[in-house]
Amino acid sequence: ARARPNPLCFIVVRKKEAIMSGAYGEPDWASPGASSAGAAVTVDAGATASTAAVANQPSTGGKGKANCFQRLLSIVNLILCAGMMALGILTLIEFKNGMDISEAFVATYMILFAALLALYEFMWWSTIDSINKSMRKNFGFLYGIKGKAAYMIFVAFLTIGLESSIRWLRYAVGISFLVDGVFHIFLLCYKPDLVSSYKAPTGGLNNDHVV
Repeated sequence: ARARPNPLCFIVVRKKEAIMSGAYGEPDWASPGASSAGAAVTVDAGATASTAAVANQPSTGGKGKANCFQRLLSIVNLILCAGMMALGILTLIEFKNGMDISEAFVATYMILFAALLALYEFMWWSTIDSINKSMRKNFGFLYGIKGKAAYMIFVAFLTIGLESSIRWLRYAVGISFLVDGVFHIFLLCYKPDLVSSYKAPTGGLNNDHVV
């Protein structure tokens, strides 16, 4: 008769395998899915961390571009103001040659309007509190893109309508002011990212409420 195996032997062998598996760990080839899953988790975590770091970095490119564009517009406005003041002065010089007195008044207003816009642009670059406070209270429409654009369009038609003046300079300055004003409105409507960060000078108004 054949001898039956002792069940106690199997129990002892199983216990030894369990102890060895717990002490040395199960090899990777025995469970390939575990190794690949661990690698995948590590890669995903690193990618997520990199993505979060890039997302948290401040984006300064767009803001810097907008600031440079706003400075360029201010410089163009100052050049146009200089042209309008020159046109008004030359018109007054020609007043002795039998010019209508109404044209002299228009030329005087052109000089004042150009000086007002130029003063605002200078306040935008370097604010003098007392002057800026007075201008903000009396000419607040210049402290916004819409108001300044409307002002330039008005001045453009005033310049073009001045008859007793240098013809080519009158049309050059008037059309330039008109294009500049329309361009401000275009930027406000179709390129708001370039002018949305525009900040009017606030010197001297920290403790005052201006409507």
